[in-house]
Amino acid sequence: MLTMRQKKAITKELRDRYQRASKKEKTMVLNEFIRLTGYNRCYACQILKKKGALNYVQTITQKLYRLSD
Repeated sequence: MLTMRQKKAITKELRDRYQRASKKEKTMVLNEFIRLTGYNRCYACQILKKKGALNYVQTITQKLYRLSD
């Protein structure tokens, strides 16, 4: 099991490759990313498509805020 820090490092590394890749290459990068991180395919695709900073913490705080209402 990878730590969150390791998953972020892998995400940064593969995101650039994913965004520059052709469709066939994207499939291979996505499969590799899923195998390494254990993420759901749809979630993994969303993460790799995003440009800019990783927003893992933002998602968690939004869920906590909704629960407190």
